[in-house]
Amino acid sequence: MFGLFKRKGDATVPDEPIQMSVSIEIEKAADDVYALLDFGDERHQLRARGSEIREISGDPLTYRLWYDLTPDMNYLFTVTEAVPGRSYAYSASIVPQIGLRTGSHEAYAIEPISIGSCRLTIVNTINHAPGMNRRQLDAEIAKSSQAVANSLTKLKIQAEQGVEAVEEFERQLGHR
Repeated sequence: MFGLFKRKGDATVPDEPIQMSVSIEIEKAADDVYALLDFGDERHQLRARGSEIREISGDPLTYRLWYDLTPDMNYLFTVTEAVPGRSYAYSASIVPQIGLRTGSHEAYAIEPISIGSCRLTIVNTINHAPGMNRRQLDAEIAKSSQAVANSLTKLKIQAEQGVEAVEEFERQLGHR
């Protein structure tokens, strides 16, 4: 009987990953966009913006990122697929863990549209700590959606306009 008065937002939701897929057209060749995604490439989007990326394992191929805005965090990326100019995918985790997110898998597909443009599609599968309620899940979906949108926007800006344009975009968002 008392369960009848429980708020719906407090009920535990099934422990399933969140999956989102987003596409964006970029006025840059597929190989150039691939280079911005490839952690091993000197042109990687974050490396070009001053972040340090190091290979920490060759089997499986794993990279560690030190991001200037969060220097106490370790971002670990294990490459799961790498087809130059076509696709790039990796599993990602942050140490120490931030909030309820336990890790993700990001798979990028690059489809050439013309010699100088392509469509980039990301499928992001995000795992969270078990036992979340509906409100927590909704908040995580909102944060993840915003993160994917910002990430793709920055990648597009960097590909088309360069690093300085991304830095200006981050300043407008209040991230710098």
